[in-house]
Amino acid sequence: MLLSADYPYYRDDPAHWEHRLRRLQAMGIPVVTCYVPWRHHQPRPDMAPDFDGRTQPNRDVRGFLTLCQALGLEVILKPGPFVHAELNYGGLPDWVCPLFAPIEPIRDHAAALRTWSGAALDVHGAVVAWPLPAPFDPTFLAHVQTWMAAVREAVLAPFAAPAGPIVAVQIGNEGLYSDGQAAPWAYDYSPTGLAQFRRFLQAKYGDPAALAQAHGRPYAGWADAPAPQLPADDLLACCPQALVDWGEFQAWYLAEVFRTWAAPLATDLPILVNQNPPLDAPYGLDAWLTRVEPERWHGLTYGFTNWVGDVSARPSAFDRYALVARRYPGVNLEENWGFAALYDAAYADASTSFYQTLLILNAGARGFNIYTGVATGGYDPNLTVLPQTPYPDCAPITAEGGWTPKAESVRWLAAFFRRYGQEFLEAAPRQDLAWAFSSAVARLDVWKPAHQPRHGAFLAGFMQAARRTHRDYALVNLDAAAAEALARYRQVYGAAPDGLPPAAQATLADYLARGGEVVWVGPLPATAQSLAAAGRFRVQATAAVEADPDLAVEGEADVWVRSHSGRDLHFVTVLPAIGQREAVRVHLRLNGRPHELTVQAAAAGGALLRIAEGRIAACLVKGHNGFLGHSVTPAVALDGQSCAGDGPGDLAHIAGQRFFLPAEAP
Repeated sequence: MLLSADYPYYRDDPAHWEHRLRRLQAMGIPVVTCYVPWRHHQPRPDMAPDFDGRTQPNRDVRGFLTLCQALGLEVILKPGPFVHAELNYGGLPDWVCPLFAPIEPIRDHAAALRTWSGAALDVHGAVVAWPLPAPFDPTFLAHVQTWMAAVREAVLAPFAAPAGPIVAVQIGNEGLYSDGQAAPWAYDYSPTGLAQFRRFLQAKYGDPAALAQAHGRPYAGWADAPAPQLPADDLLACCPQALVDWGEFQAWYLAEVFRTWAAPLATDLPILVNQNPPLDAPYGLDAWLTRVEPERWHGLTYGFTNWVGDVSARPSAFDRYALVARRYPGVNLEENWGFAALYDAAYADASTSFYQTLLILNAGARGFNIYTGVATGGYDPNLTVLPQTPYPDCAPITAEGGWTPKAESVRWLAAFFRRYGQEFLEAAPRQDLAWAFSSAVARLDVWKPAHQPRHGAFLAGFMQAARRTHRDYALVNLDAAAAEALARYRQVYGAAPDGLPPAAQATLADYLARGGEVVWVGPLPATAQSLAAAGRFRVQATAAVEADPDLAVEGEADVWVRSHSGRDLHFVTVLPAIGQREAVRVHLRLNGRPHELTVQAAAAGGALLRIAEGRIAACLVKGHNGFLGHSVTPAVALDGQSCAGDGPGDLAHIAGQRFFLPAEAP
């Protein structure tokens, strides 16, 4: 399990680096993540990248890495080329902007420019939006490759593990330009982007005649295939495969950009990419499934971020956040532990971040990142045209190096998962339910107008129904999953208003033949009638989900149970809802034996228990939520055995040690 925290060294005085790194160690964090902003280290094209601080002390990333190594900290390096990080132009240097260089801008379906906040203010004091470069523009691509090669030579090669502290590299940020969840009509309609589309079609079909046959249209060449635009009613009616192909191109294109950016690094270390959750839009889930296809990212490691707002307060955010972890095995690379003023006031309190960290781990994350672990007080107009101090406003460690209650919460979380993280990952979730989808279905349905049945709407209904009935579930890609992978689930739900591709149908048919049960949600198209005639198959208008007979909850809370296959060992997580002010009672069976669990935690707080041989062996309980103004005496009880705090506050029992943090004074 990866336990990490981000430290933006480039925003801080190098005189602070060692102290802040020691603070991260005191929180129990063994891995530091850090962006290496291109615009910071090479602000001018005629200047060689500065990685030693020769032009500005806080550019000495080599010195920063030397400190990390001396302290025994490992590092995940994040050289972009685009990093976001609330930096001018997302960390890209001004001199690659199409406004100032002969570089093609990226465009959407209507030829509008895709933009990002630049490094200049207009006459009203607002930050000007600058067009973003098309990733495959030859000039921009050459600059990117030169930058990445410079990082490799001066930073990565000398400091790579096992001799150095760098254990992994992350490229990009949340897709190309923090837009991985955008609709398929958002990009890339630039000339170089459309050239890549023709390259994709040629690789898929081999001959224009085969493409014409698939689309049912007379094409003389690859350039005749349409790049779909809104509204897409004509293609939906006469040429749906054209929409599916454009959607598949979106996933192919993202993978191509990742590979192209990663190639100059020439490293054997793991290369990570992170993905942001789906948009809260009618098309959001289908748009995300259209482009995010980690099965294509050969040689890359899947990761994801948060940034959907307070998930305890927004059911849609809760489901969309959990979806990114259910989609594919990976690591949470950015959990918001420091930004309240910029994103949501709820993050001023540790309970919100604690709640979300436990949620994403139970949804399938294989680690978490405290973003950011340390606040900084530096200001550099090249990095941020408007001052952002401290950055962020409420990190666990303050800009002055102070220890906060958030830091104590992180210390407990890190201690728990350093001790029990491997067991937690080995313990299997109580998950006999799955939603199965085909990317082709999402790629068609994302283009549908709101009044037509859409796969994403049925998926959203299923996620809500499963949450109401406390049923954990998996997300299965029928285009990539083997039939035996489905066999572990007692029930498989799915929806495809216009039908499934033949290969996906065959996978479901095999699952039915093995004794599985399929619940089809929404319209049953003619192409699925053969499935309906085979095995246990039923159709529902909506995604009603049966309750788990071995898990009953009194009170409004989300509950997860994970059980170890070789030991009488279980992890139970209880996350009370934002309106839950009383204790939560959970009736559950573990190893066939009934138990009664009572959890007293703050609203939108939570508790995590390690239960070994029928007894509470360790626990974390968040009994104080300062944002909501709700505090209780933290307590857990299992069949009469109890652990409780000394009053309102937070409680931890880890490896025989007891910790208690009283609620902060008003």
